[in-house]
Amino acid sequence: MSDRTKLIAVALTALLVGSVVGAGVAGLFADDRPVDADLERDRSSLAGMTEPELTTFASDEAFDEFFRDHSSSVRRGGPTDVVPTDGVGAGDGTDMAREDGPVSDPGSPAGSAPGGDEATAGDYSDAPRHSETNVQEAALDEPDVLKTDGESVYYASYRYTSKWDETSIVDVSDPATPRAVGSIPISGDLLLTNDTLVVLGDEQAAGYDVSDPENPTETWRKDLEASIDTARLYDGDLYLVLVDRPDSDPCPIVPYGDTAIECTDVVRPAAPADADAVYTAARVDPETGSLESEASVVGSSSLSATYVSENGIYLSYTRSTDGYELRRAFLDSENGSDLLDTDARARVAALDDLDISKRAKAVELQAILEDWYARMDDDERRAARQAFENGLRDYIAAHHRELTTTGIVRIGIDGELSAEANGEVPGTPLNQFSMDEHDDHLRIATTIPRTHGIDSENDVYVLDSDLETVGSVTGLGVDQRIYSVRFEGDEGYVVTYREIDPFYTLDLSDPTDPSVDGELKLPGFSSYLHPLEDNLVLGIGQEDRRPKATLFDVSDPENPLELDSQVLTGERYSAVSRTHTAFLQDEAHGVFFMPGGEQSYVFDYTGGELEEVARVDLGGPGTRAMYVDDYLYVFGENRAVVLDETTWTVEQRLEL
Repeated sequence: MSDRTKLIAVALTALLVGSVVGAGVAGLFADDRPVDADLERDRSSLAGMTEPELTTFASDEAFDEFFRDHSSSVRRGGPTDVVPTDGVGAGDGTDMAREDGPVSDPGSPAGSAPGGDEATAGDYSDAPRHSETNVQEAALDEPDVLKTDGESVYYASYRYTSKWDETSIVDVSDPATPRAVGSIPISGDLLLTNDTLVVLGDEQAAGYDVSDPENPTETWRKDLEASIDTARLYDGDLYLVLVDRPDSDPCPIVPYGDTAIECTDVVRPAAPADADAVYTAARVDPETGSLESEASVVGSSSLSATYVSENGIYLSYTRSTDGYELRRAFLDSENGSDLLDTDARARVAALDDLDISKRAKAVELQAILEDWYARMDDDERRAARQAFENGLRDYIAAHHRELTTTGIVRIGIDGELSAEANGEVPGTPLNQFSMDEHDDHLRIATTIPRTHGIDSENDVYVLDSDLETVGSVTGLGVDQRIYSVRFEGDEGYVVTYREIDPFYTLDLSDPTDPSVDGELKLPGFSSYLHPLEDNLVLGIGQEDRRPKATLFDVSDPENPLELDSQVLTGERYSAVSRTHTAFLQDEAHGVFFMPGGEQSYVFDYTGGELEEVARVDLGGPGTRAMYVDDYLYVFGENRAVVLDETTWTVEQRLEL
């Protein structure tokens, strides 16, 4: 074996065992995907140094080249594992990161009728009322396994499998004495609009006429060649976000029914991105299942999020800097350009013109460095290595927020769906609640991952209607990551965690000058934030691996207080850890429902204390709860328990 071959072998070995430069980076030398010439990034630029414009693919061949071998090079997972939600979007942007235990989405704001309370506190007996799904935006219904119109209930029994077998139908016209009246022979996540029940399953979507709940009839069914990232029901229209991962014969894309989408119509950033999937936003008529409009954008299946407002669908993708780009940019920087001798500098510069993959360039770069070190005596070599490592670390610290960034594309939903704006911010979001639209501005909370020994941080950015950043709050929770976010009007709440739980209150009243109002540190963490009335915020998370509920007083944002907390000592799990739709607030009675792994719990939160008023034994995990008038229904896998909310006594047990 020649010295040159040995050197390359040594370099390659070093690459394979080298450290990852940070979350959001596949590895120091992991990028060998082929790209179009117009996608080649300038060698001195990092992921976030220039905001990419949007364009489309010139041909099917360009689309195929973009994705070929690319999905295998995109990092799966992230700084932590991810846990799928228990319905639509398993593996989507609503997934929760996991460290000490299950983590959850935040719930709906107080103004969005969490649980769908149609009466106000104190007058709930004057008119019939029923709960709705706990959602992020009041006007947009979200899919869930439980839906009701106050007369009938549709419940897709929860299963810890990928298949769902049927949807139960229960008559609750007399809420004290419900009756199981039938079922639908498929199951999935549900959306209910007028007399149409939409069922979103694993491989199919279907619509049922439920005008006669005892005799539902199928009106349409569509095959799904893509997974469902999320869905919304808004103003009588069904919006789907479908995720397709291109295979060896990707064009055209057929994510929904038999409607083909040309690969040349797919929107992509003009700069490289960690894109391994195509996200298609689709507007569907829920009564007929017909596709009315669609728009497709390349995206990242990891470390991304999808948020839907009344004005648009916000899709995100990740852009990260690999190890070769990082070292190459450092060697072109002011502090790195003078490190190498003349011969090494010339050889490094020549790499730019080589028609080889970045993985091969990384190997060559390491070989050049080793040749450079070999020309020195021992003392010089040690000093040179130290200077290189110190310089690289300083460069990373200076460009920390440029190494992993999130691109955001807004799909306008007024008229034909189309990509109408794009922007980019440092870091990566946690889930859908990391984004929020308010007064023509988008707020987004991100984690800047730990990179090459540089601690993680957490930021909040405010973007205008063109998705240009106009304000930011940076440096929250150093050496921690975001566990939950809640935006509520001009206020924001962020929880970060590693060993303690800092609860931050934010003043977002001036989009150009957001600021931190206050901070409260507590043991454990809150992974679900739900604003209640009267300046109260509920946090649900964990402490010592046990579910925990915490009541915060935010009446003085500069000095948030913990009023009370309850740890469910006999539990290790709550369905809220998987999805915000498992949470229910009944404002009229001043209570909230929190399912457990063994039993389910109802707490009164009035008076500044958390008082357990009911504990329900379903013979297993609770999954959902709803109310009709003054009766609370708690659902398990195949049964429901009905409680009178005025006495908290069990009125009936119903087998489904």
